[in-house]
Amino acid sequence: MRRLAPTRRRAGLLALTGGLLLQACASWAAIVLPSAGGGDAGAAASSPAPAAPAAPGSSIRMPAQRSDASLQALRRQAQEGEVSAQFELGMYYYQNAGLPQAGAQARQWLGQAAAQGDARAMAALGYMLGTGTGGVRDVPTGRQWLQRAADARLAKATYLLSLVERKVTGPKAMQQSRLLLEQAARDGDAMALNDLAVERELEGRMNEAKELYAQAQAGGSQTAAQNLGRIASYQRASTAEQLGRLRARADEGNANALLELAYRYHLGRGVQRNFATAIQYYRRAADAGSPKAREFLALIFSRSNDKQPVIDEAWMQELAARINAVALQVEEKHPSAPPDRPQRVADPLSQLSQQPFAWPEPPAADGDAAADTNTPPLSQEQVVPTEGLPSAAHAPGMQPSNLSHNAPLTE
Repeated sequence: MRRLAPTRRRAGLLALTGGLLLQACASWAAIVLPSAGGGDAGAAASSPAPAAPAAPGSSIRMPAQRSDASLQALRRQAQEGEVSAQFELGMYYYQNAGLPQAGAQARQWLGQAAAQGDARAMAALGYMLGTGTGGVRDVPTGRQWLQRAADARLAKATYLLSLVERKVTGPKAMQQSRLLLEQAARDGDAMALNDLAVERELEGRMNEAKELYAQAQAGGSQTAAQNLGRIASYQRASTAEQLGRLRARADEGNANALLELAYRYHLGRGVQRNFATAIQYYRRAADAGSPKAREFLALIFSRSNDKQPVIDEAWMQELAARINAVALQVEEKHPSAPPDRPQRVADPLSQLSQQPFAWPEPPAADGDAAADTNTPPLSQEQVVPTEGLPSAAHAPGMQPSNLSHNAPLTE
């Protein structure tokens, strides 16, 4: 038996090793070999089907939203002078800043579309020039293009001009930016409403900020919806934290904490209104020595008797109006702001293509007004139409005083 023991041990080790090898081979086969049916997610992921050949000219910098063929077709239409294609091509390069010469291409095609009277292109070009997006910054020319877009009744122009003024240093420009932003918000621009709400929140005017965020969200602003959710989440967590600390102090017998909890349940501040629970806390606060709690208990039961100790809900609601809200440690008229900063609109031009505007009148048939914008070809230095751009005195609808003094846009 002693001689057989090593043999048995060796046999056991061999069996164990063989089992491990079989298990490893099975795992290797499951990873490398595709299943016959091809429906297994793990097999498909580990042995993918041959990739489709890349589109000609595609690279990691070429977005997938347009194929090379569709982009070439759009370029041909733009080169043939189709204004909508020029605007779309300019916006394509604006949105894909990683492409070679994207900024110059965006300015060039937007400039050509703007020269043909597309107010959306005027606004986009004015914003890019005024903020230095995609090339040299030219604030005066950017203002002129945005003013022309506003004259064409493009609502977004006022908001974009406020962003241009915001980039200009100095108190006068900052004041002008605020006036334009408020005007754009009054006009109902959702992006302007969100950005104005950000200003209100940073000033500590939380209730106004929440109202503006709600209006912007109703107008379709996802950024405003995120800002509202951020505030609500913080305030819920803040209220829960405050109530936790308040209950801990109340459990220690603190009369002020007990009275505040009674107020909260009486008013429904941060908790669900419950008159019975409020009375319990009034009693505990009175036992802890609170004269205000004894006063409220006397008032509460002044309309009941020992034979009918029923809570008069109408009387409780009337008494709730007498509670001084200042007695609460957290004043809801001025809620605290979240520690993280609110979000402004990331891309002001993201919805520009959907903006309505008024097209200019067609040129006269005699050819005298063949180029009524007087906009020359793009310059090599700025890749924008600057030389020959209508001056403040000659551009349709432009007032020199508006441009020179940064006055708000007017219809």
